Amino acid sequence: MKLRKQSGVVLALATLVAIVLPGGTANAQSYRVIHNFQGSLDGWEPFGVPAIAKNGDLYGVTVGGGKNDLGTVFKLAAPRNRGGAWTKTVLYNFTHQDPGYPTSLIIGEDGTLYGAGNGLNTRGFIFRMTPPAPGKRSWHYEVLYQLATESEGSTIYNLTLDAAGNLYDSAEQGGDMNCSCGTVFELKRPVQKGGQWIFSVLYTFMGGADGDEPFAGVTFDQNGDLYGTTNWGGTLGSGAVYRLTPPATKRQPWTEAVLYSFAQDGPMGSHPGGPVTFDASGNMYGTTAFGGDLNCSGGFGCGVVFQLTEAGETWTYTNLYSFQCGSDGANPAGYMVVDNKGNLYSTTTVCGGGSDAGSAFKLTPPSQNGDPWTETVLHRFVAPAGAGAVGGLVWGKWNDLYGVTYLGGTGCPTQGCGTVFELRP
Repeated sequence: MKLRKQSGVVLALATLVAIVLPGGTANAQSYRVIHNFQGSLDGWEPFGVPAIAKNGDLYGVTVGGGKNDLGTVFKLAAPRNRGGAWTKTVLYNFTHQDPGYPTSLIIGEDGTLYGAGNGLNTRGFIFRMTPPAPGKRSWHYEVLYQLATESEGSTIYNLTLDAAGNLYDSAEQGGDMNCSCGTVFELKRPVQKGGQWIFSVLYTFMGGADGDEPFAGVTFDQNGDLYGTTNWGGTLGSGAVYRLTPPATKRQPWTEAVLYSFAQDGPMGSHPGGPVTFDASGNMYGTTAFGGDLNCSGGFGCGVVFQLTEAGETWTYTNLYSFQCGSDGANPAGYMVVDNKGNLYSTTTVCGGGSDAGSAFKLTPPSQNGDPWTETVLHRFVAPAGAGAVGGLVWGKWNDLYGVTYLGGTGCPTQGCGTVFELRP
């Protein structure tokens, strides 16, 4: 997390991948922890959301722990039957020769894993884990690129892939030397096998109307445009939703357009800290950590879920739900998913009832336009059994939802070392 000296605010981080899954009902909810982390044995503080393989296996990273206390890459093999035991394997322990401290993991079509981190003596790094060759057991780890200069950016969290296997992300800081307001970059696959990956900055934020601190990463739409949020900046100063459009001809710059700007602690939300996602109709959804109901959290607001709908050259903004810091939770900042009925699912970082450990929630659209959306709490996290679900949710096997808590669980004394959980919506 990053602490900013603005209204005593702590802003949480998130990951992304845009997925729309069929089905999904909201009847009897079923939550269970499928893995408790053990600290030095397999890591502590899992981060982001799990990467889901085609067979339902889960992959992820821990920020610390493992043999060298620099983090791990882990796998949870799915059981044959729903409700069975998941099998954990540590695929890699980061060493003192690595940057270490990984923050996210995604999976390619061929099962290759790609991750990002902010380890020792680096501005940020991107690594690859290649599955074992036939007859072998070990995965192959290699660093693809380390951000080296101020102009490239620094501090990265969330990778995404395009159809050609190129990698994209936003850097929270760096870029313009007078601003250090962040960048969006591409890491392009080598032309020939075994060649060097090619790094290029697609956009450098200047900290004004264009935005500042884009740490939530980027999401593709069907046209190849990139969308994201900035935590600060915009025309009103408290964050923005932006779009980056690729050039019509090669070697020309990408074009940024701000689609919506947030006001400080405003009723429509402020300080978006999570990624955006799309439904099948092209509507965009996201969250803000603050703003909304200004009677909540001493006037700062407890965050909102919002929708942006394209109408010609403009986008129409709608506040779908304002959190109250009761059993519904507060300060959403994680990855949000949508099912084919238009229901939205994600997590909040605090409140939720009981022990202020957050919640997993569902938002259901109204049957008639203009009526309010309905929030349903799917699970209330209770410390220390499960606390700190900052990453949001992702669809996995059996159309269940999966996520992590960076604290809690039974694997370590006191606060726990974190968990991976399964939620049947």
